[in-house]
Amino acid sequence: MDASPETALRDRAPDAPAADGGPRDEVLVAAAETFTAKGFAAASIDDVARAMGATKGRVYHYHRSKLDLFAAVVRRGLEIIHADVTRAAAAAAPDPAARMAAMTRAHVVSILRDRPFHRCALQGVEMHLTAATTPEQRAALADLIALRDRHQRLFEDAIAEGARGGGFGATDPRLAARTLLAALNGPVHWYRPRAGETEADRARLVDEIAAFALRGLGAQAEPTKGRKA
Repeated sequence: MDASPETALRDRAPDAPAADGGPRDEVLVAAAETFTAKGFAAASIDDVARAMGATKGRVYHYHRSKLDLFAAVVRRGLEIIHADVTRAAAAAAPDPAARMAAMTRAHVVSILRDRPFHRCALQGVEMHLTAATTPEQRAALADLIALRDRHQRLFEDAIAEGARGGGFGATDPRLAARTLLAALNGPVHWYRPRAGETEADRARLVDEIAAFALRGLGAQAEPTKGRKA
């Protein structure tokens, strides 16, 4: 059976970005946490290196500049959440409402679990619009925008299918997807794990956020409380 929000949230500690354990991802995790804590302008390559207990040469081994590093963090955040939502959609029942419920939960689980990556991602494209000055940086920006739009299209397509079947009230899938994602992304700005917070507490938060967003489409979300992994 597919993993519940409790299981997904347990797989990594809250606020700990996803990583495969490799040296390149270690740099990205440290960078995501550093950019989130200090902001892009104030953070330095030295700060990222200190977060790893390494020298900045280790960071420069993979990334030529702070902007290139930030773009890599943004890209990884978009890749993480897109992969999670794609898997959830593929594993869900074919009914559009059930698939949308699984997608929204997977999106929120990733937002809570990998918040530093997603905070960078949500700010990154806008920042790069003004910071990208070289052809390479503009190409990186175009790639990030394409990744963001590909993820949004997952939701647009599911909303359009649900609307055709009469299950959703949305008449403009693109507008509905943008509004839905704005609600699902909201916790990246305010969520912090509380002292004593349990996996069940976080799973209930996922349920509440997903249910709120789905009601805007006229869809229902079945609570996951008590569901086994």
